[in-house]
Amino acid sequence: MIFTLLSLSGCQGLWYQFLNIIVDIAPDRFVSKKIMKSYQFPIVTSHPLDKNNNETEYLIIMIHGAGLNANKTFETGQQIIESLKMPKDRFWVLAPQIIEGVKLDEKGLLFWDRRWRSGGMSLSTGLNKDLPSLSSFKVIDRLIDVAIKLNPGIRRIIILGHSAGGQFIVRYAAINSRHEFLEQQGISIRYVVANSSSYPYLDQTRFHFNSAGEILITSREELMNCRSYNKYKYGLEELYGYAETLSPQIIRTRLLTRPVMFVLGTADTDRAWSQDKSCEGRRAREKQV
Repeated sequence: MIFTLLSLSGCQGLWYQFLNIIVDIAPDRFVSKKIMKSYQFPIVTSHPLDKNNNETEYLIIMIHGAGLNANKTFETGQQIIESLKMPKDRFWVLAPQIIEGVKLDEKGLLFWDRRWRSGGMSLSTGLNKDLPSLSSFKVIDRLIDVAIKLNPGIRRIIILGHSAGGQFIVRYAAINSRHEFLEQQGISIRYVVANSSSYPYLDQTRFHFNSAGEILITSREELMNCRSYNKYKYGLEELYGYAETLSPQIIRTRLLTRPVMFVLGTADTDRAWSQDKSCEGRRAREKQV
């Protein structure tokens, strides 16, 4: 693997049709190669990716939500570090930007469709028609590899994501192949999932709230009204992307044995426009049952 970091001056924007907004592209680029083809993705970082920092002990990776705002997500990570009242040199904050869309004016920049949230493969068209296909989860794998190579003092990795970023994190926690390898090296890795709008269920059972607020098992007849309810990313049927070569049992074991923290805001009851409209439920709380 070959990597470097490029700093770009000025602010670039991407028209994001899903939210009908302009998304600022992160200022730096993580550049690597796969099968002799170079590719890159935007990133915000607190330390240069091409320099050693022997003081670093904690690697914090922040994953943005559906708005693709890596800059704001990075700022949140910095605020978390400041609240700890610990020396900043002990922390390295990375906020990769996983582009969703195809209207790109920059050659070599990876982008995905909505399946980036579940480890889907990058797309290739226009200026970037010759790019290799790469799972969005591989982005995290490679960032971790680079960080550890340059910073052998890293002993803890924390990966956090909110909303669409939470969707990404919970599935990365269940599927990635780096976890046990890192643990064997004496590096702990933790996952924090905040207000995800969907979750990967490990079997075919689903739940719902009744009008009294009680949790009930959803009947088979109701589930049949949504025939895709157990397909990945909601269940473990028809796996794709990073997960394609794994068995459902391996995924179950990984998710159930890895340290994943689920965070749900009690006031997260509105903004239905951003909620996943699957059979898992209408609100974030119902989906997290």
